[in-house]
Parts: sequence; C-alpha cells; structure tokens
Amino acid sequence: MKKIIIALALLSTVGTAHSYGNHHHHHGHYRGYSWVAPLAIGGIIGYGLSRPYYAPPVVIQQPVYVQQQPQIVQDPPIGYHWQLMIDPATNQQRPVLVPN
Repeated sequence: MKKIIIALALLSTVGTAHSYGNHHHHHGHYRGYSWVAPLAIGGIIGYGLSRPYYAPPVVIQQPVYVQQQPQIVQDPPIGYHWQLMIDPATNQQRPVLVPN
C-alpha cells in the first residue's frame, strides 16, 4: 500500500512540474536537460520499489536445561559424611552433610 501511495505522489509531482515547466521563457538559457533529474529520481525510486522485501526470520530458541550430578570433591569434616538428599524446594538431589 505504501508503494502505491509513493508512486502516485511522485507521478503527480512529476506531472505538475512538467506542465508548469513549459510555460517559462528561457531566452537562450535553455539547455534541454530538464528530463535528467526526474529520470534519475524515478529510476532510483523504481529500483527501490521493485526490490522484494524479505522479513528477517523469527528464531525461537527453547532453553536447554542440563542437570549435572553434584560432585563431592571436599572430604567431610570429622564426625560427618556426605549424603544425597532431595531438596523439597527444587525437587532435586543435593549433597548434604549428615552427622555419623
């Protein structure tokens, strides 16, 4: 829709400029190049309107959750040992220090 409106606006502008341009008397200063500017502008606009518009692709990425088993690297203090228990808040296994 925008292309049609722009094309009609340009056509009306070029048409009125051409019709008013013939009424002036140039007294020897006329070089006959009054068609160059409208041709260049029309060519540029026509080229832009003729190019296809491609919308950028919509990429939806799903989050990837990687659950790793906890690794116990540290030795427990004396009188304690490590035990895996389910955390009720997250429903996942966590290493917990438990007294012997």
